[in-house]
Amino acid sequence: MNAPRHLGNRVRVLSQAIRQAIDRKLTDLDLTGQQSFILRYLSERKDEVVYPKDIEKRFNLTHPTVSGLLQRLECKGFLTCEPDPDDRRYKRVLLTEKAEDCQKQIWEHIQSIEARMTAGMQESEVDTLVRLLDTAAQNLDVSMNFDCMKEEKRP
Repeated sequence: MNAPRHLGNRVRVLSQAIRQAIDRKLTDLDLTGQQSFILRYLSERKDEVVYPKDIEKRFNLTHPTVSGLLQRLECKGFLTCEPDPDDRRYKRVLLTEKAEDCQKQIWEHIQSIEARMTAGMQESEVDTLVRLLDTAAQNLDVSMNFDCMKEEKRP
C-alpha cells in the first residue's frame, strides 16, 4: 500500500511560506502580500473604472474584508476611494502616485520569491508545476484567474 502523500498539508505549508516570504520582503514598503496583489491588480487596470466589488470577485474576498483592505491602503496613502460621478452610491478605487512608484519594487520582490521557490527546477518542470496546480484548483472548483500575476517585465 502506498504511503499517504498529504498533499493538502504540503500545499498549506507552501502557501504559508510564500505568504511569509512576501510579507517579509514588503515590510519596507509598509505592505502585506495581499495588499500588494490588490495594488498590482489596480495598476494593471489604471485605465479602467474599478469598484470594490471587482476586487471582491477577482480575489474571492468578502465585502468586509475588501473594505478593510481598502481602508488600510487608503490610510497608508496608496489609493483613494472616490464617489463615481455617474452614481455617487458607488466608490471608484484609484491608485495614488505613491502606489505607482512602488509597483516595480513589488514586482521585483514577487519575482525573487518565485525564483527562490523554483530554484533547481527546469523551465519545463515549472510549466508542469503551474499546470498541475491549476488542474488541482479546477478539480476543487476554485477559480484560477491570475491575470494580475502575468509574467511581464513592466513595473
